[in-house]
Amino acid sequence: MAVLDLVAGLTAEILINGSPSLEYDDPNNIQVEHKDRAIRDYQARHTCSKYIESKSGQKFSIRMKVGRPLGHKKMAHAKLTMDIEVDGIPVWTLICDRPWFNKNLGPEWEGISEGPKNGKGHSCTVREFSFLKIRTNSHSTDSAKVRDQAQRMKKKGTIVIKVYNATAGIKGGSTINASEANGFLKMNEATVSEMAVKGTAKSHATALGKAKKTARGAVARCEKKDGPDYPIAIFQFLYRDLDSLKQLHIIPRTPSPTPPPEVRSRSSSIEADDDVQRFLSSLSGEKLRGLKRALGMLDSQDDEMQSERKGIRTSKKIKKETEEKPERRGLGHVKRGSASKLAVIVDLTGEDDEPTTDDEGDGRSPPRRHKGGEDSDDDEGLFVRQ
Repeated sequence: MAVLDLVAGLTAEILINGSPSLEYDDPNNIQVEHKDRAIRDYQARHTCSKYIESKSGQKFSIRMKVGRPLGHKKMAHAKLTMDIEVDGIPVWTLICDRPWFNKNLGPEWEGISEGPKNGKGHSCTVREFSFLKIRTNSHSTDSAKVRDQAQRMKKKGTIVIKVYNATAGIKGGSTINASEANGFLKMNEATVSEMAVKGTAKSHATALGKAKKTARGAVARCEKKDGPDYPIAIFQFLYRDLDSLKQLHIIPRTPSPTPPPEVRSRSSSIEADDDVQRFLSSLSGEKLRGLKRALGMLDSQDDEMQSERKGIRTSKKIKKETEEKPERRGLGHVKRGSASKLAVIVDLTGEDDEPTTDDEGDGRSPPRRHKGGEDSDDDEGLFVRQ
């Protein structure tokens, strides 16, 4: 539902096959064609633009709603007129007036246009809107013909509603004339030169269905209080197919799915196994036996190499354990932490040698012999010098 912040309580939406369409914001700046810059700026500020998706053959209609704070019993505007253009062609005017809110208890006024109407009273008919696929070809190269087609296609794919503050006016009035209704494309006119729509991403135009009877509804001859260039609100809907919306980056493109790595890896290994089987099947009996003998020799050599590696690792492990094991000589035992502080001399001869002095007579006392009895086997022959 399109909403213009400047005019709260006024909404517009497109119904496709009777249901509200999904709307996408228009990311582009509003373009207004007018020679007066002030009018261009005014209309740009009062415009709400949306994209919607179209599919060939779908019927559509335009629904307008007026509620609070705009629409109520004391509405500031005596009458609101809503001029509807489809593909640049005027099709109908919806009217919401102040008396409606006095006569009806509903919270909001609603008006729907399903297509252009023609005739009066019980003879009034309507031709319903539907989306028509635009097809292109590259056969036409005549520049004049391409220009004519481009001009005719310029406003195709657009739905515009302009809401005006109008006078009460007089009941009655004319409907769309036949010449304007003929401006809609027919099935045999939907093929144009690709140069006529190049760069526009236009995919559909509007076609009219067969005439069928309908109620005429409210019709009045009113004047626009602020003039035709100053509507209080403009709603613009641009309809395109899904591919065109993606091309215009209105909606994100769908990425192509890629198979997971494990699936690719599995398929590759299966193909490799099939190649091996085909190769083995192509060998004769003698060649196959020779291949098996060669593979057996390779397996034997591989086993020998593994045994040698295992023996080397075992030898290194034994050597390492031997180097790390502390030496024990006799009953002497040295703690690793005290090796830096004490020099230990162990005498295991058990002989009662005489103490000696050094040849140079440096005055050092000879090492003292332990004077314990012979029962002290644990300490016999143990001397310590600090």
